[in-house]
Amino acid sequence: MMELARGVRAFVEALVPPIRLLVCGAGQDAIPLVRLAAGLGWSVTVIDDRDAFLKPHRFPEAERLVKAAPIDAASAAGVDERSHVVVMSHNFLRDRDFLRSFLGSPAPYLGMLGPAARLHKLLDALHAEGYDPDPADLVAVRGPAGLDLGGDGPDEVAWAITAEILAVHHGRSGGPLRDRTGPIHDRASVQAPAGTGAG
Repeated sequence: MMELARGVRAFVEALVPPIRLLVCGAGQDAIPLVRLAAGLGWSVTVIDDRDAFLKPHRFPEAERLVKAAPIDAASAAGVDERSHVVVMSHNFLRDRDFLRSFLGSPAPYLGMLGPAARLHKLLDALHAEGYDPDPADLVAVRGPAGLDLGGDGPDEVAWAITAEILAVHHGRSGGPLRDRTGPIHDRASVQAPAGTGAG
């Protein structure tokens, strides 16, 4: 609620587009991640270069299926500040190219499936090719992707990854709410437009 001049009150509601999730790799374990994210109202795109995997009946909840070589994934799918990327092809060379494609993009989250040692090997492989990302571009990279929930299996991994994306999107740590010192929900303060005389 916003108070304007002369006691006039107006209700202001901001309508923002949903989170975009770009899932790189159309393997079996991508299915629960796509389903869960779509159930949260996110706009989900699945990217792969393999026709056999990139089928609408496998990902009925996806908004888009994009066939592209991993190195071209970012340009083929489009990336903006609401795009959150998860790389999960389980193929080292594909994941290397997916990683290179999205490094330096506006995406605030670039999750890499697998242990931290695998991410280091992927970055070493890029270095061997003569590509060294700017350290600032690595801030968005999360490897392994997901919060430490102790889960296992594709469904629980999907929960851990979506939880981490939500935390990043809302600027939260992802820790227990009992450790939070502020309010549970952020309340955006709405300012009156300049020159209205609102006090």
